[in-house]
Amino acid sequence: MKTSWIRIGFFLAAFAVTLAVPFLLKPAEESRPAGARTLVIVSPHNEAIRHEFEHAFRAWHLKTHGEVVLLDWRSIGGTSEIVRYLDGEFKAADRVGRDGIGLDLFFGGGQYDHAKQAEKGHTVPCGLRERHPDWLDAGIIPRQFSGELFYDKDDRWYGCCLTSFGLCYNEDVLADLGIAAPPRQWTDLADARYFRKIALADPSKSGSINKAFEMVIQQQMQTSDTPAAMAETPLDDRWRRAMTLLKTIGANARYFTDGAGKVPVDVAQGDAAAGMCIDFYGRFQSEFVADQESSARMRYLTPVAGSSVSVDPISLLRGAPHRELAERFIDFVMSEDGQKLWDYRVGEPGGPVRYALRRLPIRKDLYTAAHRAHMSDPDTLPYEQTGDFVYQPGLTASLFGLIRTLIRAMCIDTHEELAAAWRAIGAAGGPEACPDAWAALQALPPDAGYRQAKADTAKRLSDKLEEARISRDWVVFFQAQYRKARELADRQGQLSGSSRVQQ
Repeated sequence: MKTSWIRIGFFLAAFAVTLAVPFLLKPAEESRPAGARTLVIVSPHNEAIRHEFEHAFRAWHLKTHGEVVLLDWRSIGGTSEIVRYLDGEFKAADRVGRDGIGLDLFFGGGQYDHAKQAEKGHTVPCGLRERHPDWLDAGIIPRQFSGELFYDKDDRWYGCCLTSFGLCYNEDVLADLGIAAPPRQWTDLADARYFRKIALADPSKSGSINKAFEMVIQQQMQTSDTPAAMAETPLDDRWRRAMTLLKTIGANARYFTDGAGKVPVDVAQGDAAAGMCIDFYGRFQSEFVADQESSARMRYLTPVAGSSVSVDPISLLRGAPHRELAERFIDFVMSEDGQKLWDYRVGEPGGPVRYALRRLPIRKDLYTAAHRAHMSDPDTLPYEQTGDFVYQPGLTASLFGLIRTLIRAMCIDTHEELAAAWRAIGAAGGPEACPDAWAALQALPPDAGYRQAKADTAKRLSDKLEEARISRDWVVFFQAQYRKARELADRQGQLSGSSRVQQ
């Protein structure tokens, strides 16, 4: 009996130590002094960005205002999940006449989603243009660049860092596949030799990845052999060409991950040959492999004339419980001190303390020789290296939400049927050898054609019930078309085989 009590005592002591260790090891900077004000931020940013901005802002605020403040990060998921959460919470707040939802800031994500939140009245003017009008000079933060808006004219959101999109690839895997030339353009990812070797992220989970797919569409709708030929090609046909490219890239996909950061990691590890990714993820992973493994196998590039330069904004949420703190955080992020965090090397004066973020600051005055000497990417000059690409919002901006829904139905929920059809077409000799099968694979539902999508479908998708119905109908349509394409390709393959045998 005495032995049993001793064992129980040892167990309880060990259990108590286990519970105490996280508190004993907790860094001093994470302590929560009584009475300290707390800024509540919803963000899709990763832990590295959250850590660096929290550390720097708290130090800045204590030095500038003599007050210890705390940051409460709400990590709900990707931008799409955050948007759904904000929409639901503000709808509930409006029903009971409550102004806010207990959150102060929306930090990160794409310009499209911040603009939509502003339109819905979920974000409000933050006063930055009154406090710092000099920052909005075109020589510091331009209003527009490469066709993209960089801040809201009504003061409701401001881009705080730059984003472009591109390709990452693994030279060792390409060599194993017998691919001598690495991918340089989006169209290269449609090469049948990449079958099941492309890493992609789900655009319905990430606003940034949806923007990457929009870049593919924009390039296809703007590109032709000659300007005259493009002028003669109807927009419906250019849209269909873009959708066909997305289908073939999707057919080559190994998976569609929920996390955009997984793509370059898997490419670096050799689990995929190439992938579409956000620029900073690609640059970070290529540097990591080079530093940790002394290998140059992992590469990243932005296709020439294949991507605009867009922004990740910050917005003040309506009814923010700590508005003063929120405005100070916005000012800090947009200031020279805050901007250094995006691309300064770890340990550089004013730079990050633990993580190299590898993001590009929005302020033009951060690209001087003096600043670039401290940067991780001193040769990346976004205001000088855009190529010939100019984003044309009139083409696809109103279809941004539709694009994510269409890609999900066209490539993700029907991936098994799409891949089988693409493989059968390849086995039959390719699209030219089986035009009927190729036509079946290219087909789009009537309400997913460009003209109808712009006129009506995109608006109907704003209703959740209607979106569910349309998505279901699209999945059924694409499944039937891909099965038809496979059957036609298999039949053509059998006929071709019989012909060869007879000869």
